[in-house]
Amino acid sequence: MSQLQYNSHSLVEIAPCEWKTLLELYEGKKTESNGYYLIKNHINWLANGDKSDIKCYSLDGDWQNDGTFLMIKHLSVHKEVSFNTLSSNLDRLTSALLCLTSKAEDIYLFAAYGERILPAVEVCSKQLPNLRQQTTQTAWYSASKELVATFSAEPPAGIELRSLDIEDAPTVNEIWPHRADGSVEFVKLLIVHNVSVGAYDEQGKLIAWCLRLPIGSLGLLQVLESHKRLGLGSLMVRYLSKKISEMGDEVLAPVVTENTPSRKMFEKLGFQKIDNVYWTW
Repeated sequence: MSQLQYNSHSLVEIAPCEWKTLLELYEGKKTESNGYYLIKNHINWLANGDKSDIKCYSLDGDWQNDGTFLMIKHLSVHKEVSFNTLSSNLDRLTSALLCLTSKAEDIYLFAAYGERILPAVEVCSKQLPNLRQQTTQTAWYSASKELVATFSAEPPAGIELRSLDIEDAPTVNEIWPHRADGSVEFVKLLIVHNVSVGAYDEQGKLIAWCLRLPIGSLGLLQVLESHKRLGLGSLMVRYLSKKISEMGDEVLAPVVTENTPSRKMFEKLGFQKIDNVYWTW
């Protein structure tokens, strides 16, 4: 990746065999959006035979001291970039991001970065004012293990809850508000590698679902219009939260800031907002 350079800096790949060491650096960052669970998930994906193009990079090969990294997934029409640093100084992370954006013909999605990281992205925006950008802000919620232990997750009569099948991916993708060209392949990856839940009616039709994102959080929560206002959204959240907590992991969720009904549902369940998290095209 020598062509991705900025001034005297360049991105150097962190070999997959070193990702476990990077993971250990983020042991204390389990509630950050692009921290421990992002790295852990992709280690597990590779171990499970994932063949998608996911690579991890550092600035100039130096990451052991401050944990500064970029993880890039090459999707069908864009590259999804996740990033973080353990340093309070964002200069090195900023330089790493500018290595990416030096290729203006590429389409990037800067995914799931927290409020603390926002200044680094803003510097990139100022230095590359010709690039068109669009940012979505989400409220980043957390539920304690004690709270999740109180959740009931019994389905109503006539509804079966089980993990999604890969054949469900087109249905999930079809009404996902953030779908894009090729995003159905992303949905398939989540179904294959992460825990999920679907609600199926007596005819076996999928009517509600929730998946786990690469960052470890709940995501893609949807209920068919014909079955809304029946409490299925809350049921999906409670069920998958219990599954994730049983794995020993933190239960986290991003909700678009303007989505007041969804935010009220999470807050009614007892989730606490702990950050703002952003996605920038």
